[in-house]
Amino acid sequence: MVGWGNINLFDFRGRLVHGRVCVRLQAPPKGCEDRLYPLGHTGYSSSGSTSSGVDEVDTMIEVEFEKRFSDKTVLFPDTGQMEDYARYIIKLDKGQAPSPTPTPSPLTTASLAEMAQRDPLTPVAAGVREGVWRARQGCRGVPDSLPCLVEAVRWASRDQVSQLYLLMKEWPPLSPEASLELLAGPSADPAVRCLAVRHLDRALSDDALLQYMLQLVQSLKHEHYLHSPLLCLLLRRGLCNARLGHIFFWHLKAESELWPRREHILAMMEAYCRGLGAAGVVGLARQVTAVATMARLAHSVREKAEGAKKTEYLKGKLEQTEYSHSLQHLPSPLHPAITLGRLRVSECRVIDSARCPLLLAWHSSGDGTPHPPAVIFKYGDDLRQDMLCLQILTLMARLWAQGGLELPLVPYRCQATTRDQGLIEVVEGAATVYSIQRVSTLGAIQVDSSRLYKWIREKNRTASKLDQAVDNFSKSCAAYCVATFVLGIGDRHPSNIMVSRDGMIFHIDFGHILGNFKKKFGIPRERVPFVLTSDFLLVIAKGAENPKDSQEFQRFQQLCGKAYLALRHHYRLLAVLFCQLVNTGMPEVQVRGGGVFWSVCVTVTAAVADVCRAGSHHWLGIASGGSVYMKVMSVEGPGVHAGGKGDGEGERRTLFVKQRNTQQFGIQLKTTTATLTGGTP
Repeated sequence: MVGWGNINLFDFRGRLVHGRVCVRLQAPPKGCEDRLYPLGHTGYSSSGSTSSGVDEVDTMIEVEFEKRFSDKTVLFPDTGQMEDYARYIIKLDKGQAPSPTPTPSPLTTASLAEMAQRDPLTPVAAGVREGVWRARQGCRGVPDSLPCLVEAVRWASRDQVSQLYLLMKEWPPLSPEASLELLAGPSADPAVRCLAVRHLDRALSDDALLQYMLQLVQSLKHEHYLHSPLLCLLLRRGLCNARLGHIFFWHLKAESELWPRREHILAMMEAYCRGLGAAGVVGLARQVTAVATMARLAHSVREKAEGAKKTEYLKGKLEQTEYSHSLQHLPSPLHPAITLGRLRVSECRVIDSARCPLLLAWHSSGDGTPHPPAVIFKYGDDLRQDMLCLQILTLMARLWAQGGLELPLVPYRCQATTRDQGLIEVVEGAATVYSIQRVSTLGAIQVDSSRLYKWIREKNRTASKLDQAVDNFSKSCAAYCVATFVLGIGDRHPSNIMVSRDGMIFHIDFGHILGNFKKKFGIPRERVPFVLTSDFLLVIAKGAENPKDSQEFQRFQQLCGKAYLALRHHYRLLAVLFCQLVNTGMPEVQVRGGGVFWSVCVTVTAAVADVCRAGSHHWLGIASGGSVYMKVMSVEGPGVHAGGKGDGEGERRTLFVKQRNTQQFGIQLKTTTATLTGGTP
């Protein structure tokens, strides 16, 4: 396939298109090179259209639509006409007026409830679709079955579409995940999307809506026209809530170079700014100018400064009025409620990394208030994947809290500003595990495994503070161990894990997720999906000589099991959130082979959930090399095997954990299937 392009047969006024339409073709996404791409955006290109940031091919197709009625306009029927037609069809079918909705049988209700909880990555089978359509009257008794019903409709059938419209007229409240699935699903029907937006508006508070902002902004790409109920919802909520509107604007700004039709996203940003008022626009303009100044600084540092002189060069530039005026006394792009004061130039520096990120620090804007958090500006990296992981981590913490689990996380703020730039909040008082571990000697740098516990003890000198710090460490460690396992986050090493003074552990740099692990000479660098180092064990066990035999470690294992089960209960929500991002261009969240491909471990195997439920003390295997592993062996069936990618061939695969000697601990987990749903736990 050379390229693809989609157009609407009806314009935003519902008029049938006619005449010549010029379609600019786009390069096909990976996995779709040999087929049509109906989920792509729609729209045609005029001679004066603005080029988009998506990959384009040097091909345009001109299509001419015949106008059969020269003096008449063909209009798409409105919702009322569709509903009237549906009543007419029902009357013809039954030979009488429509009867009240019949009560479905228990079997039908149970089947629909099971269908409503299906894996959103798996399409409904053709035979099952017929059954769902026949049971359409009972679907309102299971509201979240609407995505299945929408998928079961034959959209080329006027009779079925009109009856769906009539059913949706009085549809019971949907859960947020069902509404989000409708916005991300294969159906782009405006009435379905309008219903999903209406239920989201009723169900979500501003804080809850903010939790899904990343996905909702991406869903705007699937809208047929610029004006849509979803855009109206986001604009209305954003203009009524400053924090929500701030995040909405910067999400749009980050996508402005990647949007299918750039004139549309620029119009969205203009609509928000017009509603914001003069004072709000001035503050927003200062932020945009500051980010552009940071980009110029980062580019200049990378191109002109050398080696150890980079930080000196940066400080010299920050003393110049050209740069200092743009970077001082403005609202923070990361914290809309915080005003940045003067730059603390002495604390600004260039981080020793290939991309040369800038670390910038400010004084507070007023007397007596604490300094605002320092910020890292990254130039040349796509931070949208980090934003996704931090969003999911925040959601996990909320889900655990709802289930009565106190598992604290440190989801620091991160905001992409363009396709290859962004800001990251610096957590004050935290250090990487590697910097804590290493002990400089005369001839080498040694790693002291007990150093982490000693460091926490030095920062918390009283017994009560130390106990609290160890408790913080144990709970946050359990949270991140399970979260990184569930999300298939790779490249976990001591430089990507940090610890704060109060014992909170947290992860940074989410460049490899969903099982897309690094390889060296064709060999995966990630040996196992669940890793817990001996350094962490010593802290959890409060420095005990045999930490794996301590009561603290037994409680830690049980906490991990409970945390995993709590996430398994919400796996559908997590899957839906990822499904909405398959068209963002993130290299590790893509459509491959006609479906979403990932090895997210929340849905890997029911055997893991069974072990958690049993409260087994052998859920983790202890290797003599100083790490704790979850060892999954003899995984059978299609889909995903632990620690790797799904092959879809249904072949038997065995994962062995290589140890430094023959002593091994752990259990053998067996299951007949390892599908994305993982079966019913």
